[in-house]
Amino acid sequence: MARVESLIKLNGTIGDLSFYKSKSVGYQARMKTGVSGDRIANDPAFARTRENGSEFGRAQQEGKKLRDLLRDVLFENADNKFSSRLASRMLKVIQMDPVSVRGERVLVPQNMVLLNGLECNQRASLKNITLKPLAVTFDNFSGEGFLTCEQLIPNLHIAKLSGATHVQYTLVLQEFSGDETDQRPVIQRSAYIMLGEMQPMDLDIAATIAHDPDKSVMVLVGTGYYQLVNGAYYPLANGQYNALTIHQVVIP
Repeated sequence: MARVESLIKLNGTIGDLSFYKSKSVGYQARMKTGVSGDRIANDPAFARTRENGSEFGRAQQEGKKLRDLLRDVLFENADNKFSSRLASRMLKVIQMDPVSVRGERVLVPQNMVLLNGLECNQRASLKNITLKPLAVTFDNFSGEGFLTCEQLIPNLHIAKLSGATHVQYTLVLQEFSGDETDQRPVIQRSAYIMLGEMQPMDLDIAATIAHDPDKSVMVLVGTGYYQLVNGAYYPLANGQYNALTIHQVVIP
């Protein structure tokens, strides 16, 4: 591999040479390698590559649709790698299509259970924040979802975060099939809970969604840390320690 020693600093391609800058070495040049896009698109030898590319692209599209629907709760409860993790999990969902041929497989609602347990923010896990089990249920017939925790003692059962005075729980119901008729989520939040509170309390959040029975419904549970200043609650650390988990996917 050649290294550029002159004062001329190049970036880009000239003929069969590619010029680029390495953080450790500086400006370098190398011969172009790899297979041409035209060959990948037409050569029968790359049929599997085209199939994989088609389905991966479809997984990215489905993931973007879901992220767009959930943007109000992802804003302060997701890290910058969530989109790639979601696309990877969506690809597995698509690959479980039992009918379509390879390369043309699509999202089937029954396979959405593969999203169970997906963390939107890897820096904060719900199970590490709330040290007492949360009960999460959803009735597919009535569309009612519940998040409960009896005899929760905030000072003992909720992990502390420096600077935080309160925490808030969130219950989200989201129907999803990947088509344009998917409705916006139903979002319900608890009252602000003081972290130093020693008295037991019952956490009880209910939400109801009028969903299409032929679609999957995702039940997400999240927490957010806040600081109380002069009567106003401010998100702590831009939400980087907030949790949001796809707790359960209820299939048709």
